[in-house]
Amino acid sequence: MDNLLWGIVVLLAGIFIASYGNVLIRFALAFLGFAIGYSLVMWLGGGLDDVLRIVVGIVVGGILAGLFYMLVKFTLYLAGGIMGFVLMVVLLALFRLSGLDLGVIGLVLVAAATALGGFFGPRLGNNLVVFATSLAGAYLIVLGLSALFLDAEAEDQLTLLSTAFPLVLFLSITAVSFLAQYQAASLRRRFLR
Repeated sequence: MDNLLWGIVVLLAGIFIASYGNVLIRFALAFLGFAIGYSLVMWLGGGLDDVLRIVVGIVVGGILAGLFYMLVKFTLYLAGGIMGFVLMVVLLALFRLSGLDLGVIGLVLVAAATALGGFFGPRLGNNLVVFATSLAGAYLIVLGLSALFLDAEAEDQLTLLSTAFPLVLFLSITAVSFLAQYQAASLRRRFLR
């Protein structure tokens, strides 16, 4: 039950972020915060009762959604961190090094990629938001679909991108989302001049 609900939440958040990430950045950040908070509770709260875990996941997701919504002034830092996080998680998944028992080295790599992405975020320009929301949305969509249709454990879902079809799906959704959001951003800049 909780795996199905988690899959729906992550899939809807991913679709919203991949579709409207650059246009409605505050709401995209809120969806991302909710997905992160809810996912963390689902993965780390294994000892809790299912109903309690869902309630705690919604509360923690709501708190992170509100926090991310208010951090819109730090959008480029957040987008850089999101880009670094997703790229490192995908890279680790390609080599089957991810999962909940990632180890200290994997956690250090993910934290370092997130911190470096956040540090260099403002230096990468405004198209970073488009690229980061495309990556995050595509990753969440693939995770949500795997939770809904594969009925796999959380660790299997994290290493999912090491197989061909999910990797191609991730890359395809990222490309389509990036092109659509980039076109929308270009049109908006053209009409605002």
